[in-house]
Amino acid sequence: MNKWEEMYKAKLTTPEEAVKDIKDNDKIFCGSGSCTPDALLGALFDRAEELHNVVFGGLIMLGPLHKILKPELSTHILFDNYYATVMDRQALNEGISVHTPFHFSELPRQAGEFSNYKIIFTQCGPMDKNGYLSAGVSGNFLDVIDRIDSIYLEVNQYQPRIHGQNYYHISQVKRVVENHHPVIDLPPEPVTDVDRAIAEHIVKEIPDGATIQLGIGAVPNAIGEQLMSKHHLGCYTEMIPDAIMNLFEAGALDNTLKTFHKYQMNAFFAAGSSKLYEWLAENPMICFMPLSYNNNPYNVAKNDNMIAINSTLEIDITGQCCSEAIGTRQYTGTGGQVDFTRGAWMAKGGKAIIATHSTAKAWGSDEIVSKIVPQLKPGAPVTLTRTDVMYVATEYGMVCLKGKSLRERARALISIAHPDFRGELRQYAKDVKYFILPEHEIIE
Repeated sequence: MNKWEEMYKAKLTTPEEAVKDIKDNDKIFCGSGSCTPDALLGALFDRAEELHNVVFGGLIMLGPLHKILKPELSTHILFDNYYATVMDRQALNEGISVHTPFHFSELPRQAGEFSNYKIIFTQCGPMDKNGYLSAGVSGNFLDVIDRIDSIYLEVNQYQPRIHGQNYYHISQVKRVVENHHPVIDLPPEPVTDVDRAIAEHIVKEIPDGATIQLGIGAVPNAIGEQLMSKHHLGCYTEMIPDAIMNLFEAGALDNTLKTFHKYQMNAFFAAGSSKLYEWLAENPMICFMPLSYNNNPYNVAKNDNMIAINSTLEIDITGQCCSEAIGTRQYTGTGGQVDFTRGAWMAKGGKAIIATHSTAKAWGSDEIVSKIVPQLKPGAPVTLTRTDVMYVATEYGMVCLKGKSLRERARALISIAHPDFRGELRQYAKDVKYFILPEHEIIE
């Protein structure tokens, strides 16, 4: 047994013993997605009634939140939900949890300097002979470690070892627990004809040799399908989905023309199938980095022909995007949308694209509403300002808003709205007289 193994053994304990360290008023930041430390959180939540004013923050949490998301427990342990999902969205909008908005690239200062988190709970892979434990598939907090007091690792032997600045050292860790189970996977969403129509418009703007950012969902999957005939694509993204793996396997993406981290795929985390996680393991082409590096707009901009593709929940006819809420109801979070949009704009030959269906079902009903609207809903946050938005694509086409006046923007966005809603949008544009004066004929 070498000294690192001895250190590991000395720090190894049970989840129940580990969380006895937590005291009133502590603030804990947690690993996310498939690195949610569910055993540590479960043990902490079982202590809820013993504690007061403890806060745990996290995004895309896949842990046992059912234990804690109860009104009577929110003064004991409060969840600061940085990026909501279907599993915790309702609790957020009932006031059982809270939300702190931030750009992902700001994580170290946000968590350490302004939100004052002092403890980290996260899941990781097993330790190697040199004392390093892989941060796994769902991101790491190496850029936060020097701003906190202690880190607690939940070791899962099924977490793959992924290259990059993606390893904790046992000497940095206060306590270790073990909880072995298959990594939670997210199979790709099925693609519809509408998704394919949106993808067709976008793919025309992606040249051979471009570096792309894709997310998870049906539209990114459709874009991935239609990029198969491209050559020498690169990957610089916040997350790696199955679509990126499929492009590499097809020979369309090889990272050979990237101008930053050439020959490598850059990301903060991955979300997809078990096949994707197996492909990532020990793959020397993959380079996972902390959020403050990976999502830094100036690093994004170092990739020539950077194509950033994101989605939105609602966009008004001036170009303002609300991508995180439906009115006052928080739906997801700001995420890295602004980071990558601004980075792509600064990149040589870069393009930032908002891809969205023209319509959606209204919250809590089957009513079909337009996603291109006269005004954002009352209380809706502006995730992406109209000065940041570049391209917008729906199934009816793609338009560029950069360099366009408000009047031209209104006309452009109305042209790609669903036909059933164009009349209403035109009338609003005329009525306000700020975008289109009544005497101006709207040209189809």
